[in-house]
Amino acid sequence: MAKSFIPIPQRPEAPAFGLSADELDAKLAAIAGMDEARLAALRILQEALKASLDDARERFEAGRLDGVETARLISAIHDIVLQAIWTFATQHVLPNANPTESERLSLCAVGGYGRGEMAPFSDLDLLFLTTDKKIAPHVEQLTEYVLYMLWDLGFTVGHSVRTIDQAIRLAKEDQTILTALLDLRFLSGDQDLALALHTRIRRDLTKGSGRAYIAGKLAERDARHAREGNSRYVIEPNIKEGKGGLRDLHVLYWIAKFLDRDGVVNDPQDMAGYVAMDLFDENAAQRFARAADFLWRARHHLHWLGGRATESLSFDRQVALCRVMGYASGPVEVAVERFMREYFTNAKDVGALTRIACARLEARRAVKIPNLFPFLPGARRNLKNPALKIVTGRLTFHDPLTIKENPSVILELFETAGRRNLDIHPDALQAIDYRSNLIDADFRRDPKNAAIFTRLLRTAKAPYATLKLMNEAGVLGRYLTEFGGIVARTQFNMHHAYTVDEHTLRLVSEADDLMDGRDAAGKLPVASRVAQNLSTEQRLTLMLACLLHDTGKGQGDQCIEGAQLSRRACRRLGMSKEITDTVAWLVRSHLTMSETAQRRDISDPDTVAEFAEIVGSQERLDLLYILTIADIRSVGPGVWNDWKGTLLRGLYGATSDYLKGAPELDRAARAATIAEQVEDKLPAKLADRLAPIFDRLGTRYWLSFDMSDLLRHARFFDAVLESGEDYGVQTRVDKTHDATELWVLGWDRPGLFADLTRAIATCGGSVAGARLHTGPKDAQGRAHIMNVFYLQNADGKAFGAENERTRDTLKRRARQALTEGTDGMIIADPQHSRRVEAIPVRSRVRFIDAPQDGSFIIEVEGRDRPGLLSALAVVLRDACIDVTSAHIEGIGTKAVDAFYVRSDEADVFSEAGRKRIKSALATALRGPVKHAA
Repeated sequence: MAKSFIPIPQRPEAPAFGLSADELDAKLAAIAGMDEARLAALRILQEALKASLDDARERFEAGRLDGVETARLISAIHDIVLQAIWTFATQHVLPNANPTESERLSLCAVGGYGRGEMAPFSDLDLLFLTTDKKIAPHVEQLTEYVLYMLWDLGFTVGHSVRTIDQAIRLAKEDQTILTALLDLRFLSGDQDLALALHTRIRRDLTKGSGRAYIAGKLAERDARHAREGNSRYVIEPNIKEGKGGLRDLHVLYWIAKFLDRDGVVNDPQDMAGYVAMDLFDENAAQRFARAADFLWRARHHLHWLGGRATESLSFDRQVALCRVMGYASGPVEVAVERFMREYFTNAKDVGALTRIACARLEARRAVKIPNLFPFLPGARRNLKNPALKIVTGRLTFHDPLTIKENPSVILELFETAGRRNLDIHPDALQAIDYRSNLIDADFRRDPKNAAIFTRLLRTAKAPYATLKLMNEAGVLGRYLTEFGGIVARTQFNMHHAYTVDEHTLRLVSEADDLMDGRDAAGKLPVASRVAQNLSTEQRLTLMLACLLHDTGKGQGDQCIEGAQLSRRACRRLGMSKEITDTVAWLVRSHLTMSETAQRRDISDPDTVAEFAEIVGSQERLDLLYILTIADIRSVGPGVWNDWKGTLLRGLYGATSDYLKGAPELDRAARAATIAEQVEDKLPAKLADRLAPIFDRLGTRYWLSFDMSDLLRHARFFDAVLESGEDYGVQTRVDKTHDATELWVLGWDRPGLFADLTRAIATCGGSVAGARLHTGPKDAQGRAHIMNVFYLQNADGKAFGAENERTRDTLKRRARQALTEGTDGMIIADPQHSRRVEAIPVRSRVRFIDAPQDGSFIIEVEGRDRPGLLSALAVVLRDACIDVTSAHIEGIGTKAVDAFYVRSDEADVFSEAGRKRIKSALATALRGPVKHAA
C-alpha cells in the first residue's frame, strides 16, 4: 500500500541551532505525572522557544543569517516545539497504544508554515488529518490539548480537522484551500495519512493543464492589488500583500508548484526548480532570490521591531527600519528615502519576474494571460516595421538579435505600441533587459532616437500605460536620464501617495485626459477648454514639462534644479529654443500658481498683477494652469477638491484678463459700480433697507465676491435686520466647491478672528480659507465686519454637509464668539499617531514685504493640529495685529497659513517687532494648544 504513495517533498534544511528535540522531549518526560505537569511543560516550552528565537534574532541582526535562512530557522524552531507538544501529549497525557481506524490522526503543516518559512510572529497553519468525519473522542481530546498548549504559548493558530475526502472536496471548491494544501508537510502522528492526502492532491487536483488554477491565482492577485492601492509605488506599502510584495513571489511559486510534474519545485526560494521548469533563466532566478531575501529581511525586522505580526511599511516603521537595514547615516528623511528606493526597486523586479514567467507559461499554452496594462484593442494589420511582429495579440521583436544591430528598435517598439494601442509581449521586455546596456550616451544623443521618443509623446493613445511600461522595463529612466533620477524615489511625507516617478506618470495621464476632452464629469470645464485648444507644439511642450517637472527632487531647490535638468534634456532631444525655454520655465514655476491661489488674496489686483508679471504671456498661463491642475490631481486620493479648483480658476481668469489688457478702474470706482449693480438687482425697498449696512462694509468687500455671492449676502443681511439685531451668523453648504461657508456679520474688536477660529476648532472644522472684511470706522470708532470662512472636514469635504446639527452647533458657538468670547470652549488635545509624528515637519515664519493698502503678509509653516489657526491668531492679537485676510493650505501633516495683516501701532513691523512676532509664532507652532481658563 505504502508503495503507491507519492512521497511528500522534503524542505531544505534550516541553519543549525541549539534547540535539541531529544533534550526537549527528555525535559518534558521528566515532569510527566507531576502535579501541575501541564504548567511545568508550558514553562519548559516557553523557555526553549524564547531562547531559540532570541538566538535566531541575534544571529540575523548580526548579519550571520540572511532573510530566507532566518525564515527557515524560525519554521524549524516551531517544528521542534510542536513535535515536542505532540510527543508529550501522545506518550504522557493521552496515550493510546492501539488506536482504532477512527482514532488515527496526523498533524500536518500547511500554508506558509507548510512551506517551511515563517516571520517571527507568523500564524501557525495546521491540518489535523483524521479518517472519520465523525470525530472520535480521543481525536477531539488530542486536538484540543495541542491547540490549547499552542494558544497558551501565545501562538495565533489557523487550524482545521478534516478527513482526506473532506480536504479534497473543499480544495476543489475553494482555491485558497487548494493552495494551502500544495504546501502540505507532515509533522507528527500517522504519516501514512499525510502521504495518502499528498498523493490524492497530486493525482486528483493538479492534473491537466492548470489553466483554471493559474487564471484564478492571477485574478486573486489582481483583487489583492486593488485592495492595497493597485500600485507597487504606494508610499506606505504592505510588504506581504501589496503589489510587488512577498505574496506576488508566492503566486509564482504556487503556479510552478501546481504545474510541476517532476517534483523539481519544492522550495519557494530554490531557484534551480524554476530554471528546470524553464520559467526563469539564471539571470531572472538571481533577481528572484535577491528580491525574496530583501523582502524577508524587511519583514523580519518589521515583526521584531513591532513585537507583533505587522506587514505595513507605515511612516513610523520606515524610520525604524531604515536604520536597521543599513541606512544609519544622514537625516532621517534621506535615510528613509534611500531605504524605500531599494524597496521599490525590488518591487519593480517582482513585477518584471511575473511578466517573464507568465509569458513562458502562455507560450506553453498553460494559460492565456490577460493584458498587463489596460490598452484598448488596437489595429494589428499593416504593421510596417519589419523588425516587429505580433504574438498572441502583443507586440514583440521579430528577432531579438535585431536590438544589437539596431538599438533604436527599442524605442520603435514602444512608439508603435503607444500609437497602435497594443500591449507589449513580455519576451520583448526580457530581450530589452538583456541589451539595456545599449541605451548609452551615444544612443541618447542620436537624433533618430530623439525623433522617435518625441513622436511617442505626441501620438501615444494611452501615454500613461506606454510610459509606465517603458519605466517598468527600465528604458525610460535609462534614455531620459533626468527622469531616471526620480525612478523609485519616495517622498517622506503624507501629502504624496506615490513614488515620484509614479506620480509623474499619473500627472501625464491627467494632462492627457484634459487635452483629449476626457473630463467625463464636466468638473473642469475651463481647464478642459484651455487644454483642448493647445496647439501640437504646445501639447509637446506640456508633455515634456509633465515628465520633467519633479526631476529636481532630492537635489536642493527642486524647482531650480529641475529647470536646469529639463533644459539639458530638451537640448539633447533637439527641441527648439522656444520649447526648451518654456519647458524650463514651467518646471521652475510649477508650484507658483498653486501657492499663489491658495496662499494669497487673489481678489487683490496687486496679487494678480504680481502673478501676471511672473507668467508674462497667455500661452505660459494656459500651460501652467493645466500643469498645476494635473499636478495636484495626481498627488494622491483626496488631495484635489473643488475648493482648490475654484481658487485656481479664479486666478486664471483674473490673470488672463490682466494679460489681455482689460480696462481697470481704480478700486473705489469698481467697488461703487458693483454695489450699484447689486442694488439694481434687489427690490427697491430692500435696497433702501440694506443701504446702511452696504455703506459700512467698505471697498474691499465688493471686490472679493461674485454677483451671486453678493446677492446671497444681501438676503442674509435682511434676515439679520428682521431679527432686530445688528449682528448675525449663517452657514451655507457649497457642494459645488466642497466647502461650508460660515458668514459672520457684526462689529470688530481686538481678538475677534482668534475667537472665531477657536469656536470653529472646537466644532472640529478645518479652515480652508477666510475672507475678512472690515469697513471704515464710524463716529463712535466702531467698524463693521463681514467675515466669510470656508470650512472643510478632515477628508477635505464640506464641513457638516450631511449633518445639520453639526452646523447648528457651529452657528451657536460662532455667535457666542462674536458677542461674548470663547470662555469654556475647549479644543481637544491633538492625538497624533506615531505614524504621523515620524514625519519631520520644520517650522518657518517669514514676513513678506509686500504692502498692500498698508498690509503685510506673514506666512507660517508648521505641523498641523486642531486649533493651530486659533493659536496663531492669538499671537497676532496679542501683538496688536489685525488680520484682514487668511489663506490656509494643508499639505499632509503640514499647515501653510498666510495672513494679510495690518496694525495701527507704529513699531509693530519694525525689525525688533518682527523678531518678537516670529519668536511667538514659532512657539505657537511647536507647542500644544492650551485650553482656555
